[in-house]
Amino acid sequence: MELTIIEIVGILEGAIIVLILLAAWKLFRMFGNPKKMTAEEIEKNGVLAEAIVLNVNETGLYINDLPQVKLQVQVQPDKGRNFVAEVQQVIPNAEKEPLHSGSRLMVKFDPGNRKEVIVLRAIS
Repeated sequence: MELTIIEIVGILEGAIIVLILLAAWKLFRMFGNPKKMTAEEIEKNGVLAEAIVLNVNETGLYINDLPQVKLQVQVQPDKGRNFVAEVQQVIPNAEKEPLHSGSRLMVKFDPGNRKEVIVLRAIS
């Protein structure tokens, strides 16, 4: 069985397409899905910013007798655009009392995933 030039070129084109798809998949697996930072990593390496509380709700969950709250905040980084994020975090009772819509906070966020935000403290 003898193949024509056109058939050989078609086979080579198909093989090249498969190799390109495999290489793209490998690159996506390596770089397309960055590792999510933990809260500790965000606290250590995150970007510091001020935030304004838009909404506060208790989740009903208590950890070590401390309430977890769900905050909706508008983060105002020094560089880049403001963005809104939701934070679920355990807040000591003494720090929970002054939290209300309009409160100012210091936060840190993951620059690779701006949805990941932690509250550091309230600003008076």
